[in-house]
Amino acid sequence: MKQSFREELKAKKQAYVQEEITAAAAELFASAGYRAVTIDEIAARLGYTKSVVYYYFQNKNEVLWTIFEQINEAWAHDMDDIIASGVTPREMLWSMVRKHALNVLERTSWTAIYFREQGNLTDDQMKIVDERKSVYNDRFRVVYTRGVQQGEFKDIPLPLIVGGIIGMCNWTHDWFKKGGPLKPEEIATHFADIVVNGCVKR
Repeated sequence: MKQSFREELKAKKQAYVQEEITAAAAELFASAGYRAVTIDEIAARLGYTKSVVYYYFQNKNEVLWTIFEQINEAWAHDMDDIIASGVTPREMLWSMVRKHALNVLERTSWTAIYFREQGNLTDDQMKIVDERKSVYNDRFRVVYTRGVQQGEFKDIPLPLIVGGIIGMCNWTHDWFKKGGPLKPEEIATHFADIVVNGCVKR
């Protein structure tokens, strides 16, 4: 059944406020840590009362989980778009490394939460996170394996390749500072070059 104009406006407003709350919470979680932040502080950041936050989220854990969900959805979507492009494994791997690095560098506060606050998720949520990590990493495994089979890449053990790529990119959230000598795009490009140049079969 088609939504009425009023229902559509209400849905848009709800989505906007939820995004506002999530973004404000992410800034606070990244700077002070999840456990130190209260719902009152999240609300105050936006000029709301805590009842507004509770209208959209049951509790603080749901806010944290929403951040994890959004990160996973965005990262997975980006990788799937690259894989669907149909380019060579070499071009595909280069683009995947660069995009993963950019995703980390452009939202360092969100990435910091993703890696530092997993201990504050429920057991069921952590199972989902672990499953999604495995599926995400599988994309790199599949592309690299295809490159080896087609004679483009060296036959290097997959755990070294995938672990090296993900680890190198992920830790930028810990040391990258805006306003430094290199921009995120430059760092991401260098990382992609390092990986591909090291993996290409000569």
